[in-house]
Amino acid sequence: MVKIRLMRVGKKKQPSFRVVVADSRSPRDGRIIEAIGNYHPRLEPSGVSIDAERAVYWLQQGAQPSGQVRKLLEISGTWAAFKGEGPMPTKEAPAEAAAPARPKKTTAAASVKATPAASVETPGDEEPPVDLPEAEDQAPTAPEADAGTDSE
Repeated sequence: MVKIRLMRVGKKKQPSFRVVVADSRSPRDGRIIEAIGNYHPRLEPSGVSIDAERAVYWLQQGAQPSGQVRKLLEISGTWAAFKGEGPMPTKEAPAEAAAPARPKKTTAAASVKATPAASVETPGDEEPPVDLPEAEDQAPTAPEADAGTDSE
């Protein structure tokens, strides 16, 4: 059975924990499948950071959280998202804000209508062209001047 539990890290008398996914038969600080978060109980207030997306994934796969991890998941809001009681907490912008960023699908008729309007140019909108021949005339004179100084 796969469990989501705490793995102790840190110094003596200064505990901090990793929230890990591990086989239930492996030792507390033994082999893990994936680390999905951190818990720092000595901070004021205690620091909890859990990757909600990965935690929900493992819960959906059947991983069983330990008692302490379940409380941490409730504090972070991930447990409610897994149970379907609320939105999944994210660090990024909400999904509603991300949805309009996708390009809308257009039909062939709409793209044909947009193409002629974009290709029509008015003569007053253009900037006058830069005189490139003057720059070309200056470039050959410089090597000729250098060539003339070498022959003297």
